Amino acid sequence: MSNNDATPGVRGLETLLDDRMVSLESPQTQQITRVAVNNLFQFLTENNDVDSVADVDEQDARDWVIHLVKEDDLAANSIRTYFALARATFGWWQRSGEIGQNPLATTTAEEVLPSKSNDVEQQFWTADARERLLNYVDERAHAALENDSSDAARAFRDRSLVYILADTGVRGAEICSVSRDNRRNGLRWTDVDLEAGVMTVLGKSGDQESVSLPGVTSEKLARYRRLVDAPAEWPVIPTGDATSKYRAVRKQLREREYGDEAIEGVLEDCEIDEVLREYEVAPPALTTEGARTLLKRLCGEADVDIDGDYLKPHGGRRGLGDELYGEVAAESAQEVLRHKSIETTHASYRERRAEDLSADIEKVRYSNTDEE
Repeated sequence: MSNNDATPGVRGLETLLDDRMVSLESPQTQQITRVAVNNLFQFLTENNDVDSVADVDEQDARDWVIHLVKEDDLAANSIRTYFALARATFGWWQRSGEIGQNPLATTTAEEVLPSKSNDVEQQFWTADARERLLNYVDERAHAALENDSSDAARAFRDRSLVYILADTGVRGAEICSVSRDNRRNGLRWTDVDLEAGVMTVLGKSGDQESVSLPGVTSEKLARYRRLVDAPAEWPVIPTGDATSKYRAVRKQLREREYGDEAIEGVLEDCEIDEVLREYEVAPPALTTEGARTLLKRLCGEADVDIDGDYLKPHGGRRGLGDELYGEVAAESAQEVLRHKSIETTHASYRERRAEDLSADIEKVRYSNTDEE
């Protein structure tokens, strides 16, 4: 995966960020600040015609927060953290004389921030819902293979996505592409070591992080790769959208100095997937939006829901964390979810922790007391 710090088209942003880093002692705070501010400008340059720090106004800040809230892969606490770090950075630039006012220090932007209570309401995949969905994608993949269906590759891709989300604790943005983040172009086969049971993802903080693959999930991925015979540089979860594939071919062939007429001649008589292989063009990865749409469709077909809603990508991560926290150890949940501190893990599963502590109190106080 690529990991470019700079956001194209923003005059002086990296220089101003470098200046800001001097005032921050913690490397972790420096890194997350860069991620947050680059996320802000990535969104604004592509949606609000902003090309410099001085151009950002309070409506731009509000639009960015609304965009973050709509992303299922960001918890409410993460959105508040991004906002706080970006606001502090703009405040620092204001005090340094770079801008006249801080566009994030207004109620216009702050009033659309999610409340702290929103974190409690986030979806967890339940064991029953997870197993029903996994069983469905297994049966669907087997049926497509037995019927020699042309949809077998897609069925195996869909199954791989569901197993990865259910069994590894990854975030959707760590394996799918993110439309307005050119650092996140999807997990590649070069990032996956099936023999060792490990894959490497671009983590939330911007670091490359190792993720464990359970044996069953590794086997599903291995079977999928044998079926599609995917080149190493291809995404593990490619898009199924033909328009995106045609766009990728045209872009790559133009970069190889093919003329428009020659490109259209290549595309005219062949299936797009054949062209991708023959001309060694990697298809785009499925986007996070596409993953949500796919899961919604799969859950509808499988008649699986949680409180009337489909199983969302981040719910798989939370469900795994909940099971590890309650049935194994908080430290195991911390390792798998890649939390920087155990306090973050405790905060994420505070209700589960309260239940466990209640049981401990019961055991200490009343285990030797006869029932009256």
